[in-house]
Amino acid sequence: MDYSDREICSIFQDPVREGLDAVEEKLRDVLGSDMPLIDEICGYISLTPGKRLRPNILLLASKSVGGDGESAVTGGMAVELIHTATLVHDDIIDGHAMRRGRETVCSKWGRNVATIMGDFLYSMAFARLGEAGLDGIMKILARTTNVMSVGEMMQFQLARNIEVSEDRYMNMIYSKTASLFSASGECGAITAAGGKSNGSRERYSLFGTNLGLAFQITDDLFDYIAADDRIGKPVASDFADGRVTLPFITAFRNAPDPEKARVRELFHSGFSGRDEWGEVVSFVQNFGGIEYSLNKARELGETAKDTLLSARPSRERDALCHAADYVIRRVDPFSS
Repeated sequence: MDYSDREICSIFQDPVREGLDAVEEKLRDVLGSDMPLIDEICGYISLTPGKRLRPNILLLASKSVGGDGESAVTGGMAVELIHTATLVHDDIIDGHAMRRGRETVCSKWGRNVATIMGDFLYSMAFARLGEAGLDGIMKILARTTNVMSVGEMMQFQLARNIEVSEDRYMNMIYSKTASLFSASGECGAITAAGGKSNGSRERYSLFGTNLGLAFQITDDLFDYIAADDRIGKPVASDFADGRVTLPFITAFRNAPDPEKARVRELFHSGFSGRDEWGEVVSFVQNFGGIEYSLNKARELGETAKDTLLSARPSRERDALCHAADYVIRRVDPFSS
């Protein structure tokens, strides 16, 4: 059966709707402070929530292994706080003025305040996990935030390097993005009684890894196939910031030397208008970057679903598979 994007979202959200609502309630509770500036910024952040995909994965994994609902809700809240903190810090690093059609915290309040705000969100996640005694989830997320920090450093190291290999790109996006998806699945799995999940934590961690890799590849595809007002970030942002992603890496690998020389010039000197960016987009499209990247994301999405074949059949297991379908489908309308 062919589902719309909205129907797919409902399929993977509805089995844990109560849990997602509880996560929202906890977020409203923690995103507040007696400090007026923190309270103001938290209120601003709360006005532009995303789809809560990471908490959704955690809740589904937990429910599919018979986990503790309250632990999963607190874990979901912590995962979302960490994710939000990374967005605040990313916007500082990248110097982006807009996210999801609104000013970034950095643009509105300045770099110093945004840096402290990101730290506040990180610290609040771990403080609440500690208060709840969720040591297992805390250990997973502590390890993961370290991996994510290494991913950020990898991105700095690879900046302005047009010769980045596909392997190095995949390692970087695992660290920066997929590791938190992986942690979300693993955290959900260990909420089963006594943290015993009979091998499920590895299964759901691997599911999250492949889903997260697919998610980042499709996100990188938006740079080359979407318009600013249809997605949550400005197009051309990665290339303009000196970062090459899989669509470009693939095209650059396939292209003849004269075409490589032109995009190399644009990469190092920058571009000032839509015509020059159009050259880069055409380059990526003409030399297979879009098709290869989309197929890679689809393959990772299928691999994610395959990791759950040995899990006990349930509505929640099927919903996780639909979440993988959603990650791929969100880019399909733009690529056709």
